[in-house]
Amino acid sequence: MKDVCARTGLARSTIHHYIREGVLPRPRKTGRNTALYDEDFVRRAALVRTMQAKTHLPLAEIRLMLKGMSASAIESIEPEDVAGVAGRIAESLRFSSEAPVRRAEVLRLTGMRPAELDAFAQLGVVEPRGDDYAPLDVRVLVSIARLREATAEVEGFVAREKILRAFVKNLGALARTEAQEMVRALRPLAEVDLDTFVGRTAAPLDDLVAALHRKALIRAVTELQEAEPEEGG
Repeated sequence: MKDVCARTGLARSTIHHYIREGVLPRPRKTGRNTALYDEDFVRRAALVRTMQAKTHLPLAEIRLMLKGMSASAIESIEPEDVAGVAGRIAESLRFSSEAPVRRAEVLRLTGMRPAELDAFAQLGVVEPRGDDYAPLDVRVLVSIARLREATAEVEGFVAREKILRAFVKNLGALARTEAQEMVRALRPLAEVDLDTFVGRTAAPLDDLVAALHRKALIRAVTELQEAEPEEGG
């Protein structure tokens, strides 16, 4: 155990926790308080440590990913590749080649007041860095401004805090599931041109989410209508 801790950087208690959770196999006991840990065990422990630190996947997800994976398959995965692939996907999705937009330009593009931009940041809808806004955040704010204009006769509909919080919460949960599936596909993803891959899939994925949202909204409005009591009932 002392050797495993030294080679993986994990605490003894963490290793025991991983074993209890089924993420690591139980070692071969050689005595009441002693056991032997092979190279496969050390490799898995290092991989789990990196995956938790770099991708924040829960242990249950990591256990599913590694379940039934042979020692040779584990050995083929470089722990840092997990973070490398995830980081490259994030950069491709982030439009890292596009320059950030200054706050004054965002105000001009959206017609919003400074206090409104600050309110959207507090809700977690956008995440400015000082006076700089990422291109995706600008797209979000411009979309809100366009929706406001389209629904001007229903004052406050789009910008209601309850709706925006629901978007942030539920789309965040969806995105975490997508990210976990991407990490599970680590090896094939590591072998493709990620910029091309993201470029091919981003637009259809956006369309899919939009279409599913519209279907869900139609269903929800229909259910509300059907639930209304009949007159005189």
